[in-house]
Amino acid sequence: MVWPSRQPESCGGTDDMEAEAGTATGRRVLVVYATKYGSTAQVAETVAEELRAAGCEAEARAVGDAATTAGFDAVVVGGPMILGWHKDALKYVKARREALGAVPVAYFITAASLTEDGAGTVDGVPVYKDPWLVKKPGNPDKLGYRQRYALPSHYLGDVLKATAPVRPRQVAFFGGSIDLTKMHLFEKLFVMLVIGATPGDGRHWDAVREWARGLPAVLLEHRPAG
Repeated sequence: MVWPSRQPESCGGTDDMEAEAGTATGRRVLVVYATKYGSTAQVAETVAEELRAAGCEAEARAVGDAATTAGFDAVVVGGPMILGWHKDALKYVKARREALGAVPVAYFITAASLTEDGAGTVDGVPVYKDPWLVKKPGNPDKLGYRQRYALPSHYLGDVLKATAPVRPRQVAFFGGSIDLTKMHLFEKLFVMLVIGATPGDGRHWDAVREWARGLPAVLLEHRPAG
């Protein structure tokens, strides 16, 4: 698949028109990630790299190294999806509901599979789907168990309920990396039998970078209250 050339959205403008649009040079973005085996950390670092290329002051930190969100203009939280979204990602958001409710937030989720449902939102939250990850079912009206389990509405619906009232402006689904040699027996059985995922590195960096380049417009543009 060939990706179209796209200039990154700017984290900051210098002229009056951009200032009126609500942008400001050097806006700070915190990219927080939970990871079990390290692959999600690389996704977070790539997101932060693209944000810096757009003019943001972006930092990628593991959940254990991101005790406070003070001083940041926006926050991105990411983690893998196996038996639900990574528990540390959920705990991070739930423990900081008040702080995260006061700044623009986005989530990203790495997964082994994703069923295309034709929807661009889940409970009103816009979603970005890695085109290499998403799979269109042969019969949308008759989904199997694995296909139903991997629906964006199933994955994200539970996350939104668990982290409410925090409301992300956007959520991205990316392919993750599956290394069976690092997994416990139950995890292996779940991934292979329930999810039906193929082991290996399913991360597609073009998709990660494409999404990250659009984040300044999603997170930092001016949005009137109400």
